[in-house]
Amino acid sequence: MGLVSFIKRFFNKPEPPEEPKTAEPAAPVREEPKPAAWPFKHQWVGDMVPRVAGKGESVGHSGGGYICCGTVRLEWVSRETDGEGAPLRTRTPEPRIQTMSKNAFTAMGKTYGAPHQLAYKWEDKYGPWALDRYGRAVLAVAERFPCFDSSDYLYENRYFRWFLLCDDGKFTCVYHTDGTDTVTVTEDVLDLEEPCWKKIQREKCFEEDGT
Repeated sequence: MGLVSFIKRFFNKPEPPEEPKTAEPAAPVREEPKPAAWPFKHQWVGDMVPRVAGKGESVGHSGGGYICCGTVRLEWVSRETDGEGAPLRTRTPEPRIQTMSKNAFTAMGKTYGAPHQLAYKWEDKYGPWALDRYGRAVLAVAERFPCFDSSDYLYENRYFRWFLLCDDGKFTCVYHTDGTDTVTVTEDVLDLEEPCWKKIQREKCFEEDGT
């Protein structure tokens, strides 16, 4: 074989196949965190439940507007009953009422910087159950300002609002009127506005099976 032929054959040799690439490990499948279960099911739990003891007195609130509605007087009774079905214990609330700035108020031992912090997370879009900024169950009740003509219905969008918390056989109610700078906080509610009591009844807030 001549030198020229050898050189031609050398440079015309096919290139070796590419080295097989090691497959990159598959990225681990990232599981999306499941939403936390709602911490309550339409109910407040406890050994005591509220019941109506009669007609309540009118409740005064600070701020503009006036909600004209009746009230019911509450008492708390034990779930446990005697042989005749009467509760073993009964308690009459001892209310403490304060007017505070809507930007700095305290309710049931916790501080808030605005009324909406009482409904920090809604159970669903339309309520009425929410969690406050501390994860406590809140029942929200709202009544629209009265409308007397078509203009009112077109432009009036303010509400009277109640936020109810419950713990250890006591209600705490934070009342706020849209457009005002104060809230009324009632610890250990005695006289409760009828819209709130009706909402409690409709929501079956104290039924043990939560349904």
